[in-house]
Amino acid sequence: MVTIVAAGIFAARAALVLGSVTSPAQEAPRMTWDARAAEHLLNRAGFGGRPSEIEAGVALGQAALVEKLVAGRVEVEPFFYERIDAPDPRMMKALSPEDRTARMREIREKDRRQLLDYTTWWYDRMTSGEDPLRERMVLFWHGFFTSSFEEVKRSWLLIQQNQLVRSAALGSYADLLRAMAKDPAMLTYLDNQVNKKGSPNENLARELMELFSLGAGNYTEQDVKEAARALTGRGVSREGAYEFHKRLHDDGEKTVLGVTDRLDGEDLVKILLAQEACPRWVARKLLLYFEGVEPSPERLADYAAFLRANEYRIQPFLRRLFLDPAFYRDEVVGVRVQSPVDYMVGFTRRLGVQVPTSVLGSGATLLGQRLFWPPSVKGWDEGEPWITTASIMQRGNLAGFMLGLVKVEDVLSEAETREPAEASESDEPPMTDGAMEEGKSDAPKGEGRPMKDGARPDGAKPAPKKEGKRIGFDGAALYGLRRAEAAGWTPSINLSSRIEKSGARTDKEIADRMLDDLLAIRAPADTRALVVAFLARERTRLKLADGKLLDAGPEAERVLRRLAHLIYSLPEAQLG
Repeated sequence: MVTIVAAGIFAARAALVLGSVTSPAQEAPRMTWDARAAEHLLNRAGFGGRPSEIEAGVALGQAALVEKLVAGRVEVEPFFYERIDAPDPRMMKALSPEDRTARMREIREKDRRQLLDYTTWWYDRMTSGEDPLRERMVLFWHGFFTSSFEEVKRSWLLIQQNQLVRSAALGSYADLLRAMAKDPAMLTYLDNQVNKKGSPNENLARELMELFSLGAGNYTEQDVKEAARALTGRGVSREGAYEFHKRLHDDGEKTVLGVTDRLDGEDLVKILLAQEACPRWVARKLLLYFEGVEPSPERLADYAAFLRANEYRIQPFLRRLFLDPAFYRDEVVGVRVQSPVDYMVGFTRRLGVQVPTSVLGSGATLLGQRLFWPPSVKGWDEGEPWITTASIMQRGNLAGFMLGLVKVEDVLSEAETREPAEASESDEPPMTDGAMEEGKSDAPKGEGRPMKDGARPDGAKPAPKKEGKRIGFDGAALYGLRRAEAAGWTPSINLSSRIEKSGARTDKEIADRMLDDLLAIRAPADTRALVVAFLARERTRLKLADGKLLDAGPEAERVLRRLAHLIYSLPEAQLG
C-alpha cells in the first residue's frame, strides 16, 4: 500500500490522538456558540460542513440551526425500482441446463445491480447535504434494524425497507418498531415466514427483544419462546407484501414479560414499548451514536424519561440533545471515530470535491462498512473498532485516490484485486421462484439465519461462512473504483485558487487554513508543526522563499494536493 506517513511515526501519533476517545468524563462547561460548536453539530447531525456552511451556521445561531436540521424536510423524487424475481419454473424447465444457468445469472446480476444503483442514490443523498439529519438517521436506523442482502436476496425488499425508514426516520420509534415487526425484508431476514403454530421460529422474537427494544438481561428465554408464538403467521406474499396467515398463527394463551393473554404480534410490540427497559435501550443507542461516549447513568435516565414522555418521538429528542450544552462538552467534541461511510462522505463534504458516488460506496466497503451487508443482525460496531493502523493507512490511500494521486492498484492488495465477474456468482445460492405461500420460504425448514448463539432452530450446526463473502473483498467493492479509473475520472478541484482567495501565503498560514478546512476537529500544535514542516520541505525543493509557494503554478497545486493527502492520512482525520 502507498502512504505518505512513516509507519513508526504514524503508529505513535495514532496511539496519542485516538487515545483521547477513552479519556475520563469531564463536567460540561458553559458552551459558546462558535465555529467549533457549529462544526460539531454539522458533523454529528449530518456528514460535515464546508467552511462556508460552518460560517453560515454560526451567523444563524444555535437555536435556528438546530431547528433547520430537525424540522427541515426536502422532498426528493423517489428512486425507481422494480420487483425482480426468478422466472416461472415451467418456463425454466423448457430451457437447456446451460440456458437455465445463464438466465439465473442474468437475473442475479440485474438484482445486484439494482441494489448497487440504489446504494449510489443513497450516497448522493448523503453528499448533497440537502437534508442532512434525515440522512444521518436513515443510516442510524439501517444499523439498528438490520437486514442483509446476503440472506434476503431480493433488492426490492431491502429498498422498500429503506424507503420505509426514510419516511419515518425522524418520526416515532414506536411506529418504526411496529412496522419492522411486519416488514417483508425483516421477516425474510429473520426467518419468520417459517414461524408457524406448532413449530415456532424464535429468530424475530429474540432480536425484537435483544437488539430492537430491550437489550440483553431484560427478558427470559421463556419470554422469547412465548413471543415467537405471538409472531406466528406473519409472512410475505408472492408480491413481496406483508401477509398474515391466520391458520398458521398460534392463537392460544401466552405469557410475555408478565402479561398473559391470547397475544399476537401487535400485542407483543405494545408490551415491549411499555417496558422501562425500552426507552433506556433506545435512548442509550441514540446518545452513544451522536455523542460517541457512553452516557452517565444520570444522563441516560434523564433522556430515557424524556423519550417515554414524548411517546418515543425522535424529533423532540434530537432537538433537546442538540440544544443541550453537554452535547458540546470537551469529552464529546472531536472524539468520535468516524465510520467508513462518515469518512468517505465527509471527505467530499469538507473538501468540496465531486467524487463519483460509486467510489464512495466502494471505498466504504473496502474499509469494512458495506451498506445492506451488515456483518450480523447486530449491525456495525461503532467507534474504535473501526480503527487499526492498517485501516487508517487504507483510508489515506483512498483519500489519495480521490485527490488524483493514487491508483486503484495502490489502494488494493493483490489478494483484493478481483474482477467484478468473480464477485458472487460462484458462492451465491440459486434463486428460487420466490414463492412465499403459507408456511413456505426459499429456505428449507430449519435452514434459516443462524440464531444468536450459532444454533439453528432445528438444532443443526450452521453452515460455515464462505470465504467469498468477506466484506470488502468481492467485485462489488471494486466496482466504483475501477469504473471511475476506466472512465479516466480526475478530481475537479483547484486548491491553489482556494488558498489564494483565502489570503494565506506563508507556510504557517497555508497549513492553518488547510487543517481548519479539511479536519473535523481542531488540530493540535504538533500536527500543525508537522504540516508546516512538510510545506517548508516542498517549498525548499522548488527553491522558493516562504510566502511564494503559490507562484509555482501547477506545481503548487500538486504540493497542495499532496498536503491534503497527508492531512487525510493523519489520525486526526479519523475523528469527528
